[in-house]
Amino acid sequence: MRLLIEPEHCTLIIEKYYSEIFSYCYAKLGYSHHSAEDCTQEVFVVFFSKHEKLDETDNIRLWLYRAADNVIKAFLRKAPPPAVSLEESPEAMNIADSGGFTESGDSPLDLLSPEERQLLELYYNSDYGQRNEAAKRLGLSLPALYRKIHKLKKKLRAAEK
Repeated sequence: MRLLIEPEHCTLIIEKYYSEIFSYCYAKLGYSHHSAEDCTQEVFVVFFSKHEKLDETDNIRLWLYRAADNVIKAFLRKAPPPAVSLEESPEAMNIADSGGFTESGDSPLDLLSPEERQLLELYYNSDYGQRNEAAKRLGLSLPALYRKIHKLKKKLRAAEK
């Protein structure tokens, strides 16, 4: 017998994951607060309408992220996100003001070789689903690509300190 998620449990799930899913949508939609709010609400509408098909052993968080990706794709097909300037987005301003380059104009990226820079650029310019193709172009497996990116991030963090 399948153990279904009770409606009361759905409320707890929404409370637990709402801000996390909102942040994900917010970043994916170019820091547009209203678009992220609409998509996040749609994710939880879909969740509530389909919660009876899920059971307690399903990874709810993963399911919500997949649903968010699908909702975002549908949203973008209907209307591309409006351009938001940094001045209009306090959250983006906080990110921009929180660090970055030193006063001398040096970039932490200057520590990387051209190959390492190319690897980072290729990684961050590809969507999650395209990274497998990016890895193949570099002659790497996807896990090897992730390991290299992890090492580069550690190198940049160490240089930041």
